[in-house]
Amino acid sequence: MSEEKRFKHKLNMLEPGTKMLKWIGILILTGGLLYAFRLRMAAVCVWAISGIIFAILLVLLAIEAYQDNVLNEIAIKENKKNGVL
Repeated sequence: MSEEKRFKHKLNMLEPGTKMLKWIGILILTGGLLYAFRLRMAAVCVWAISGIIFAILLVLLAIEAYQDNVLNEIAIKENKKNGVL
């Protein structure tokens, strides 16, 4: 399978990433409120969920960065082949 077909559907994390960051912020604040009301176990669970979402976001961003690098290399090769550069 060629690289162009492999990356036919590029991951775009701008909109989902901002939504995930909003949810992470909401969960962190919720955890802080739970902690303030002495519901420590619930607060730790909410913070753990926010940490998992953050880890998923980091993985998705790494995948997007890899795709960007590969697609840029393909574009550079095509430009050199066509004599654009």
